[in-house]
Amino acid sequence: MRFTKMQGCGNDFLIFDPGEVEGIDLPGLARKACDRHFGIGADGILIPAPSGAADLEMVYLNSDGSPSEMCGNGLRCLARYAKDRGMVEGEAMTIATGAGVKEVVLFDDGSSRVDMGTPRFDTEVGVSGFLFLRVSMGNPHAVAFLEDEAAVEVLDLPTIGPPIEENPVFPEKTNVEFGFARGGHAVRMRIWERGAGETLASGSGSCAVAVAAVRCGLAQSPVNVHLDGGVVQIEWSGEGEPVHIKGPAEYICDGDLYTNQKS
Repeated sequence: MRFTKMQGCGNDFLIFDPGEVEGIDLPGLARKACDRHFGIGADGILIPAPSGAADLEMVYLNSDGSPSEMCGNGLRCLARYAKDRGMVEGEAMTIATGAGVKEVVLFDDGSSRVDMGTPRFDTEVGVSGFLFLRVSMGNPHAVAFLEDEAAVEVLDLPTIGPPIEENPVFPEKTNVEFGFARGGHAVRMRIWERGAGETLASGSGSCAVAVAAVRCGLAQSPVNVHLDGGVVQIEWSGEGEPVHIKGPAEYICDGDLYTNQKS
């Protein structure tokens, strides 16, 4: 089956047209195709499906086969893919997700700006020795700010991430973000993603960290979030207002995946 691989700040995805995956076990496909040793390698798979509520629907599965409500970097990649293939017209489109319908505006340089909706905040919780602010961007996030940037850099995420992700205090599991506010408009961030592990970037995670920093008085909008894979810009005016993320969406390759797997 044909696929296109794209990335946004190193957050990489395999995109399949709906006809390519008809009758396929999608969780099994995600696990096989996203494996970085026995498959192509990616953080998840994306499918631009028809939608009655928007220009198209984003079907997204993590690399472990689990579904996710939202993926900001995936939205930007899917929007560029759909526009370049004539699935939508114009420079603006709406995409239905598990976290509602999102608006995307495409720019000539291949980047795009996504309205990610209004963040929701919950109480702080202490887990594994860290104090986390719970933030929902349509999917769950736990954000901790550390004392300095060096503390963020030395974190062993594969060790500390899983027990936090799966802690019972997070009933739907959670994405885990660690950040350091550099002051003004800059934040450094690393992430352990629910269902994908440590990744180079996360769009919804960047939004969660940025709004948490603004809310706590650690940063000012717009916030440039510095990830292992690049930089995205987050705008948020404050309580009750939507969050916007701007960043790149780039092609890596097209190819064929050989599989006899059927549902």
